[in-house]
Order: sequence, then structure tokens, then C-alpha cells
Amino acid sequence: MDEPQRARNLRFSRRELRDSDAITRALQRTVLSEYMDVSPSEWAFSQNTTGKPVIAAPNTDLSFNLSHTQEWVVCAVARHPFIGIDIECCERNTAILSLARRFFSPRECQELLHLPTAQQKSRFFDYWTLKEAYIKARGEGISLGLNRFGFEFQSAAGIGFFCDYELQDNPQLWHFGLSSRTGDHRLALALKPRSSLSSVNLEYFFTIPQHSTEIYDGSLLLCEFS
Repeated sequence: MDEPQRARNLRFSRRELRDSDAITRALQRTVLSEYMDVSPSEWAFSQNTTGKPVIAAPNTDLSFNLSHTQEWVVCAVARHPFIGIDIECCERNTAILSLARRFFSPRECQELLHLPTAQQKSRFFDYWTLKEAYIKARGEGISLGLNRFGFEFQSAAGIGFFCDYELQDNPQLWHFGLSSRTGDHRLALALKPRSSLSSVNLEYFFTIPQHSTEIYDGSLLLCEFS
């Protein structure tokens, strides 16, 4: 870690939080070094005008985003300016219906309530992680208004996206992915290429920072980009 990251790490009161933060920073640096011939220690970071972490050095077209929950830490890297990732534990006790009425769009709430009770919690985390990934990709945080945009599952292989006109966004430019590979966690990815004609190629792997990396070539996404 560099000095600002080290200082931030020491502000955590508990050892397990400091360890989790250190592993997250190691993942951030080692994964970025998979895409450039740069030592993990040479990366420098800052924040853009909205507070989203960005690469300060070296000069690169790479963008990244991080998320963690319990024992999982994930890092997404793209050669596009808007990238967001979120991972959530689906086993925690959550008042899903009250949260949905407060933060979800009317269309999402209606779809959620029409599902059998046994399926509502799973769909809630589908929505929640996708929303978190989107606002992280835009870099504007929850102030964007979680009920001003939403998602719908039109088929088993597609994720529909819509947003209010006031957000000044084009849903056709966005790609979204969703995974529940571990069963008790949900992971969502949001990516906005520079144009609607840009090809989107995904590669993913499991890594223990500075120890081992395993290429994963199985099926990761439950819902293809649409």
C-alpha cells in the first residue's frame, strides 16, 4: 500500500477490518498488473470530481471498481470509463419489502410483489446488486436516486434496463451481468462502453494476491448482456 492507503488502513479499529482492507488493496494492485507490465507497488490512485477512485499513475486507459462483503473481494477492470461491480451476501436478515418500497422503482416493486414469497429475497438481491453496480459505474453514489432507474428480467437470458429522462443516460449503451455462483452471494457488473458498437469481451479469474491465479473458463453470468 502507498502512504494514504496505509494511513486509511490504520484508522480501522478492528484487526479483521484492517486485514480485509489490506487484502482488498492487494487485489486491486495485482489485478491491474495483469493488464499492464507494471509492478503492483507502482500504481498510484486518486479520486475524480465525484469521489470515485481512479488511477493516477501510470498513464493508462484502464478503469476499475472494487466491492467486498464478508470473505469475498471482487475487482472489475475495463478499458472503458464507466465500470461498476457489487457483491452482496444474500443470507443476511433484510426487511426486503420495506427497502424495496423505499428504494426501488414502482415497476420493480410490482414485479417483486408478484413473485412467490420464497423467490422474493433472491430477486431483491438481483435488483440491489445491479443498482449498486450502476451507481458505482456512474460514480455518483446513492444520491442519484435508486428509484429513478430500474431493471427487469424479460427472459432467463436477459436483463432489461430503464431510467428517468432526468438522469440524462442512454440505456442502450449499458451492459449488465449477474452471477450467483456461490449460491449465498450475488454479484453484479455494470459496463458502459464508449459507443453502442463497442464489442464487449469478458475474461475472469480467481486470484490470491501475489500468490496464485487461476483462469476460470466456466459459465459465470446467469444473465447475458442485453
